Amino acid sequence: MNKMLELILARVREAADPDKVILFGSRSRGDDSPESDYDLLVIKQGVKNRRALAREIYRKLAGLPVSVDIIVETPEGVEKYRHTAGFVYREALKGIVVYEKKPEG
Repeated sequence: MNKMLELILARVREAADPDKVILFGSRSRGDDSPESDYDLLVIKQGVKNRRALAREIYRKLAGLPVSVDIIVETPEGVEKYRHTAGFVYREALKGIVVYEKKPEG
């Protein structure tokens, strides 16, 4: 994992305490360029306002020298859209899990 992705994940974890983060798009496929953005699907149980949580994550990412695109979803939403949603969800679910919260206990 590159240092920039580690920094991004640290800030995402601070802002959202996610259950899982999936990197997708060109950076997960390995066909990225230095200018490529980081596409992240942030999965968190119990999120009532996905848009507000995404805004909070973007605030934490402000000032980084790279572009990051965030999608926030619940585990139930991921399952709901797994086979029915458009391109973004299908692409995101082909990505690489770059963070997963360890079970408590």
